[in-house]
Amino acid sequence: MRLLPVLLILAIAPVNAGVIKIGVIGPMETKYGTAMVNAVKLAAEEINRKGGILGNKIEVVVADTKLDANTATSEFRRLAVDEGCKVIIGGFSSGVALAMMNVMAETKVLWLGDASSPRLTDLVSKDYDHYKYYFRVLTMNASTFPLDMIDMLDFLRSEGMKIKRVAIIRDNALWTEDVMKKFRPLLEKHGYEIVMDEKVGRGQSDFSSFLLKAKERADVIVPILAHVSGVPLIKQWADMGIGIPIAGHDLAAIDPDYWNATDGKCLGEIYIADGGAVPSPINDKMKHFLEAYKAKYGHLPEAFSAYGCYDAVYLYKKAVEMAAKAGKDPFDPDVLVKYLEKFNRSHPFEGVRGKIAFTKNHDLVWGDGFIRNWVCQWQDGRQVVVYPKYMATGKLMIPHQKKKTPGFELVTALAGLLLATAVRRKS
Repeated sequence: MRLLPVLLILAIAPVNAGVIKIGVIGPMETKYGTAMVNAVKLAAEEINRKGGILGNKIEVVVADTKLDANTATSEFRRLAVDEGCKVIIGGFSSGVALAMMNVMAETKVLWLGDASSPRLTDLVSKDYDHYKYYFRVLTMNASTFPLDMIDMLDFLRSEGMKIKRVAIIRDNALWTEDVMKKFRPLLEKHGYEIVMDEKVGRGQSDFSSFLLKAKERADVIVPILAHVSGVPLIKQWADMGIGIPIAGHDLAAIDPDYWNATDGKCLGEIYIADGGAVPSPINDKMKHFLEAYKAKYGHLPEAFSAYGCYDAVYLYKKAVEMAAKAGKDPFDPDVLVKYLEKFNRSHPFEGVRGKIAFTKNHDLVWGDGFIRNWVCQWQDGRQVVVYPKYMATGKLMIPHQKKKTPGFELVTALAGLLLATAVRRKS
């Protein structure tokens, strides 16, 4: 009788015996795509060294969306049909991801995806049979960003910062429209006033007019940026001496090279880290991941997308093994959907970012004890988690506590004395 499960697994082995193809899809000319591939390959190598998945070695196949909907749908189909990938990991850009959803439904391939628009998992809810193969693993639903940003603003206010008037600078993109639908009423409910809401397109590099307007009208600048780099924004904010804090969603700020990219001018910037993706060893799995990634590639993960992709490979492996153990076909996507759905609030999967659990429409469960967008701050070249407090790796640096140039007070006093002397002599 003990031979039965083994014989069953052999009978339902993958078509390309001995190999399981995992597809990675994303904007490969960007650091987000690079991080996706690097993380998946790292996880695949670790798993292959230990015998693979049910004795099958993982082979990684890469596809480039080029951030173009037509290219993305064609490449998704290639991975699913021509390459025979059992699961596809990645995505990025809600508009591009939405274009791929119909190809996924048609090919019935499991997709452990990225992109934050609620519209992706709304499709799962509205037409489950067609879209059930999509699970949002890499990042949180954009509807959770307002929850974390309002917590962030309330936290800053509780720390003594006088914040009421809010200036928003955001991507001119589908996902920020979804964010604002929930963020606007939350801001009003919590006593904040939006005094500026400016949209910026891809490639925007001059933020000076927005910053001057914000300086005149607001107490805080809230960026909501992913498609547009926050590097020029923060450099100009520092160079222009705007004097009001920046606190919001700046995807570039999560990256470990952000301090150098901004010449340290991001000192004091406060931001939320998508899907808990911040290089801080919050648990043993995260510690291992960061050490292994640095050992293999010579640096920490380039972007937030690495963390979710690494989790996704292990999540897929676990679901396959659970299905096989139960005597089910472990490579049938309809079967695997049911096993991925077993990772819920009561029975989460332990990932590098914390507890992974899915809602009924295949979103990540948000909240304390699960994955959420940690509130972080750049302090002296390092990223510090400042909220929620049970996750904090350091204390908030209030803007007026920023370090001044050594001898600043002395130089100022001498300049004042020299000016007074010159005035007396002129008199």
